[in-house]
Amino acid sequence: MGHTGSRPAVPGRPHPMVRHLSRPRTWLLLAVALLLVGTVALVPRGNADQPTAELSSGAPTVQPPGTTSFRISSFNLLGAGHTDGKKPKRKGWANSAQRLKWTRQILDQQNVDVVGFQEMHASQVQQWPVNNPDFASWPLHKFSHAVGHNTISWRTSVFRMVKAKTIMVPYFNGVEQRMPYVLLEHIASGQRMWLYNVHTPANIGGNHQKWRDIGFQRAIELANKLRAEDPSIPVFMTGDMNDREKFFCPTAAQTDLVAANGGYASGSICTPPKPTQIDWIMGSAPVTFTDYAAVRTPLVRKTTDHPVIVATANAPSMAVQQSSIQRVVVVTAEGLRASTGSQLATKGEMPQLAAMRDSGSHTFNARTAVESAAPLPNLVSMLSGRPVAKSSAGHGVTRNKLSGTVHRAAGTYVPTVFDRVHDSGRRTAVFASSSVVAPIRTSYDAKNGALDPYGKNNGRRKIDGWTIAGSDHKAAKAFRDASKPAAYTHIHLSGPRAAGEKYGFGSARYRRALKQLDRNLALVRRTVNTHPAYRGRTMLVVTATGGGDKRSGTDRLAPHTYKVPLFVTGPGIPAGQSLYTMNPEWLWPAGDRVGYTRRPITTGVVANLSLAALRLPALSGSTLNRAQNFNVLQLPTTAPGTTPTPAPAKGR
Repeated sequence: MGHTGSRPAVPGRPHPMVRHLSRPRTWLLLAVALLLVGTVALVPRGNADQPTAELSSGAPTVQPPGTTSFRISSFNLLGAGHTDGKKPKRKGWANSAQRLKWTRQILDQQNVDVVGFQEMHASQVQQWPVNNPDFASWPLHKFSHAVGHNTISWRTSVFRMVKAKTIMVPYFNGVEQRMPYVLLEHIASGQRMWLYNVHTPANIGGNHQKWRDIGFQRAIELANKLRAEDPSIPVFMTGDMNDREKFFCPTAAQTDLVAANGGYASGSICTPPKPTQIDWIMGSAPVTFTDYAAVRTPLVRKTTDHPVIVATANAPSMAVQQSSIQRVVVVTAEGLRASTGSQLATKGEMPQLAAMRDSGSHTFNARTAVESAAPLPNLVSMLSGRPVAKSSAGHGVTRNKLSGTVHRAAGTYVPTVFDRVHDSGRRTAVFASSSVVAPIRTSYDAKNGALDPYGKNNGRRKIDGWTIAGSDHKAAKAFRDASKPAAYTHIHLSGPRAAGEKYGFGSARYRRALKQLDRNLALVRRTVNTHPAYRGRTMLVVTATGGGDKRSGTDRLAPHTYKVPLFVTGPGIPAGQSLYTMNPEWLWPAGDRVGYTRRPITTGVVANLSLAALRLPALSGSTLNRAQNFNVLQLPTTAPGTTPTPAPAKGR
C-alpha cells in the first residue's frame, strides 16, 4: 500500500514515491520487481527478514504505487466581459490579464493539479495556454469562445489526457451549449479519472431553474453512464451550479458522487453540507476527499467574486482496489521482545507467531518511536501516525500516564484511525487488558472527539465499542464474543511487560508470559480465520509497543526494548516475505537505534497502513507513512482502468 503524489510534500500533500513512467512500462517494471522479491526473500530463519547481499545489489528500487492523491479545484474566474474595456460592467476590478496572473498564483498556493474553470472568456481563453505552458486544457477555443468558458486545465507533470468530449446542456433561456468532460490519467500511478465541468445559468433576466434542473439531470445521467462503463474509474464534477440544495440533493441521491465538503443524501433524506456554496466539487467511489476549503484570501477576493473551491482527492491503489480486505485487526503487546519472540517461534514454543511469520509478511527488526519505548506514547503513535515529540509535529504524549486528552498534550486536535473509520460510517472497537489505554477513550469520546466533516454525520464519539478486561485472555475472548464486528479493531495486551518488569525479561516467567501471549493470539487468529464477518476479508497486524531489558520495559536506549516485531497477514499479503525486501524505501537499520530520517520500519506506520487497507486516506498531520507508501500487498494482475473488486459498502 503506497501513495503517489505530484510534487514534494506540503501540508495535506504526499511525496512523489514513484517515477513518472508511462503506464504499461510502470506496471511491467513493478511486476518484475515483485518477481525479484519473490525469488530472494525466502532466506533462512533467525534474521529471515534481513536483506541479503544479492538483494542489496539487485533489489527493486521502485516502491509499489499506492494511494493517488491530487488537488482539484472549481474556479469561477469572473469573466473578462465583466471587467475589461472602457466601461466595464463590474467597476473596481483589475483587468482580466492581471487577474489571470493572480489565478495562477492561487493555483500554485493551493497546490492545485486539475481545475474546472468557469467564465473563462475569450481573452482569457487565448492568454491562459500561452502564459501557462505547463498546463494542458480542454476545450479552450476548440469549438467556440463560448464553449471555452468552461475549460478544464491540468498540470502536464501530473496528468495526461486520454479522451476529451462534450455534452449539450441548456444555458440561459434554454439555449443548448457544449460542456466539457475529459478522461485523464495520473502519470505516476496510472489511475484514470473522468472530470465533467459545467456552469448552469443564474436567475439573471428571469428564473432559469427549469434549465438548471435539466442540466443537473443530464450530469447525473452522464456520471451514471461513465460509472457503469468502468467502476474502477472515478467520476468528478466541478462547476458553478448557481444552486445549492436543488443541485446537491438529486445528484447525491441518484449517483454515487459525494461532495468534497460533506453532506448526505439517500432516497427522500437529504442533508446538504453546511455552509452550502453554489460552487461544487463532487466525486465518486473509490475516491475520498480531504482538506476541503472555500478559499477567500485577499488574493482570491481581488481575483474573482467567488470563493475558490479546493480539495484533495484520494484514490486507493489498484492493489487495494483489487483486495478483498474490508476489516483490520491490530494487536499490540506490551513488552514483546523481538529476540525472545523469534527464538521461541523458531523452537516451536510460539506456534502462532511462527505461523504469522510463515503465512504473511514480517520483520523482527522494527522500531518503537525514537523518543519513547513506553506503551501509551507508542500506542498513540500507532493510532495517529505521528512521532512523540511536539517539536517534530508529534502527539506530545511522552509518558504512560496522561492527565487530560491527547489533544491537550499536542496543543492541537490529533486525529487517529478511529476518526477516519468512524467518520466513514464504519464501526471501531477497542479490547484491552490494561488501563494504560484509558486516555485514548477520553480523547475521542462524545465531548472531545472532532466533528464529522464527511458525508453523513456519525457523531463525535470515534470509538464505538470499548472493553477493558481483567486479563489478556479475557480481552481476546471479548473480541471473539463481540456481537458487532468492527471495521477497525484494536486489541491491546499487557501481560508480557508485566511479567518482564516483575521477574526480568530474561526469566522463565517472562518466557511463560510470551507463550500465554501466543495462546491469546491463537484465539484472535481463530476468530479472524473462522468468523463469517472476518474470514477472507481481514488484515491482521501484530506488533509491540516495546520490548524490555533486565526489569525495564521502557528503556528507549536498550536494543532489547526498541527492537520489536511486526507481522501482517491477510488476503493478498504474500507468505514468508520480509517487510524490508517488500519496501525498498525503508532501510534496514541492523541493530542500531536510528532516527526517523534514516527510515527504519517503525510501528508508527501501522496507522496509515490500516487506513490504506480500508480504502481511506492518510491522517491529517501524520508524518509516519504519511504517503501511505508502506506496502504489504501483492501487486495487481491488471493495470489501472480495469474493474477491481468493489469497495465495501458503508456500514456499521
